[in-house]
Amino acid sequence: MNKTIEITKINTTDNIIQYEIQDNTGLNLLKNQTVEAWIKYHHAESFDFSLNGLPESILVIPATLYLLPVTWFYGVELVVPSMDKMLSDHLSNIYSAYSKIYGPFKKEWCGTVAAKEIVENRLPNSRFDNIVFFSGGVDAVHAGISHTGNRNVLVSVPSIEFVTHLQKTNARANFYDSKTKLISDFSAISGSNWLLITNNFRADIFNDTRIQVDLKNIFHLFSEAFQFDGWFGIKYLGNLLSVIPFAYAMGIRNLIMGSGYEQLENMPVVNLDGANPELSDSFKIADISFTEQDGLQIRRSQKVKNIIGWGHAHNKKLKLWVCFNDKSEQCGVCTKCIRTQLNILCAGENPVDWGFKNFNERKFSKLIRSYQYYEKNPYMPWDIVDSIDENTVYPYCNDLLHWMKKMGYKTYQENVRRQNRKPKILRFYNYPHYIKRLFQKVMGW
Repeated sequence: MNKTIEITKINTTDNIIQYEIQDNTGLNLLKNQTVEAWIKYHHAESFDFSLNGLPESILVIPATLYLLPVTWFYGVELVVPSMDKMLSDHLSNIYSAYSKIYGPFKKEWCGTVAAKEIVENRLPNSRFDNIVFFSGGVDAVHAGISHTGNRNVLVSVPSIEFVTHLQKTNARANFYDSKTKLISDFSAISGSNWLLITNNFRADIFNDTRIQVDLKNIFHLFSEAFQFDGWFGIKYLGNLLSVIPFAYAMGIRNLIMGSGYEQLENMPVVNLDGANPELSDSFKIADISFTEQDGLQIRRSQKVKNIIGWGHAHNKKLKLWVCFNDKSEQCGVCTKCIRTQLNILCAGENPVDWGFKNFNERKFSKLIRSYQYYEKNPYMPWDIVDSIDENTVYPYCNDLLHWMKKMGYKTYQENVRRQNRKPKILRFYNYPHYIKRLFQKVMGW
């Protein structure tokens, strides 16, 4: 008997698609032998959007794309009731792109996709030009300011950012409320339309821990991309493409996402993660495709300057949201929060005005000077330090920025690594001031 995973049911109710998925592999690849999955489209009423009447071969696409990666490793046959012809024709291209970035994958691992029917779908007349994916982060906001106006639809899929603490219903609701406010507020400024999509794919479909371990220890994936974001990155675009039924109904051909450009000194660095342009370019579905990655050649520090300039031109302070915190305000101390606050400071602005309500100059300077800002890759610290002008007096954290500039990114990174190698008891920045002074006195320092 073949090892199969099958989409056995598809139902629509209002703006919700529901799927039933059966795991007949005997490998426990899904969280249960039968999994119930769903997608919900929020604010869809503003588009006169209805799932009723959409072809089954379109409705099935989100679940198909999310399940697809498992066929690359376990010899699984993914059985679907129907499939769009253009997607079917491009399955080999999708596989090749992922094998190149995350692999190479061995031929003997591969399974198949079996569709009971192949359907050639024709896109309806266009009601909008572009879908612009919008999370509220730097790359997404930059894509948003590059594509304003009522021919564009901003789309947020916060379910791709699911983290452990969001399994609590109230935390998840708060997180979704924050994302809804971000996208609706930016929509009001930019004149673009907006849609929010939620699903339970990442939370409830795959036995993710088991698959991540297998890919590392059995399939021995060791590429830089896999080490960077693993099984999560492999599934990322499949989850983002929950938008396809909406895009098809609106006749939208063009999908646009923000790109995380990376550069170290004078050398561009290949973007080896789930949003790599080669990966996004491989998806062609019912005449819908990624036609642009915004900011592909623009450094993060410059993007922040562009966003701030755009905000000032429109007399608005935009709220950047880079933190996965489920609270109403960003934590300010995680790597992405620290990085973005430094970008804002280097642009001569106060982070409080751009989404970091709890920013405090003294506490932030202490955080950086105690080497608590850690980046796995050096291109972000380089970009920040390189963007600091030696001849500028900055209105906020001036001494800190010039201290970083004088030190240089290499020395800062080395000091961070040295600090992280210390036992926690010797990381003095964790202690109150009087404890530090007492310890220094006892040690004769």
